Amino acid sequence: MLRLFTLLTITAAFACAGGRPLDPAGDAPAAAGSLAPRLSRSGDRTVLSWIEKDAGGTPSLRFALRDGRGWSAPQTAIREAKLAPDTADAPAVVPLAGGGLAAQWVVHREGSKEARDLMVAVSRDGGATWTRPVRPHRDDTETEHGMATLLPAATGGGFGICWLDGRAGALSEYGEGATALYWAEWSGDAFGPETLLDTRVCDCCKTAAARGPSGPLVAYRDRDAADRRDISIMSEGGGTWSQPRPIRDDGWTLSACPVNGPAIATGGPRAAVAWFTGANASAAVWTAVSVDGGQTVGAPVRIDGGAPVGRVEAAMLDDGSTVVVWLERKGANAEVRVRRLAADGTLTPPVVVGTTSPSRASGYPSIAVEGARQVLVAWTETGSPGRVRASAVTLP
Repeated sequence: MLRLFTLLTITAAFACAGGRPLDPAGDAPAAAGSLAPRLSRSGDRTVLSWIEKDAGGTPSLRFALRDGRGWSAPQTAIREAKLAPDTADAPAVVPLAGGGLAAQWVVHREGSKEARDLMVAVSRDGGATWTRPVRPHRDDTETEHGMATLLPAATGGGFGICWLDGRAGALSEYGEGATALYWAEWSGDAFGPETLLDTRVCDCCKTAAARGPSGPLVAYRDRDAADRRDISIMSEGGGTWSQPRPIRDDGWTLSACPVNGPAIATGGPRAAVAWFTGANASAAVWTAVSVDGGQTVGAPVRIDGGAPVGRVEAAMLDDGSTVVVWLERKGANAEVRVRRLAADGTLTPPVVVGTTSPSRASGYPSIAVEGARQVLVAWTETGSPGRVRASAVTLP
């Protein structure tokens, strides 16, 4: 089942390697104690969201929009005492076609020790007001739902969402059902039917989704009966979903969830999947690129520097390059590193954006394209109290 991680407080100082200071115009407008950043970009709009607690300890999903002048004043999408402040299951505020916004987050269900519900709301006025929160999942089982990715439609202001869903265990006769992967689409003002994509997946590794040339692509950590936990991808076209396709036969077998989901980025017919594996007792971050919309992938390229924590995210530049951000262990800390894989397979040197903790308190960094050779990176700076940071990075 999905794990809710206890947030640890670990002292860590921020540092940038190679004389690259934080870009003052790029730094996040998040308060002390903020966590779980998520960058989303659609068209020319970039949104950074994060979790922040008020003086009374109530968590909120906060966000800010970015333009050429910098960040807007932070706004609140939802303030909810039951909101789950989980760095591994980060909520998001995502820009939609037509100028709207959609938000997704997870709450603890009232009166249940186990249930976590995925909630979604939409704003059509820049975040000033939001629709009544609804669930994309239709079951009422006391199980966990989360690790979601919200994917805007190309036009019309709709979106799809994929998530991990634990209902099968509650609905099976002896509790033998596994965590599954689901999809639903929002059109107009409501969700359509749920679609079951995969009946057995890794319990607490985040999902990833991007729009391919023929429809959505979803990447996730799969799981078979022998507890092999490698990365798979599924694609939708013409209203029909493909069968799961393995990205690479890593052969990583373990009985517990590694809490290290994949990332996917697309541009035209190209799609790139980045992921962490610990197969053969050797930690590594890999990226594999497809030139046919995710139907097949080329040979994977190793991205890390030899001691990765993982927790990858990815973005694709207009020239077909893939940019990957991940955490790399450095002594007692972890560096937030960015590296570009060019369309011809050439790797540029990694750029160290900042430092954080390798613990689960630091969660996943996030990334969005800013220009031809510039990306925006956000991460959780751990410490006391720590906060969400961001920086614009010019790539080699």
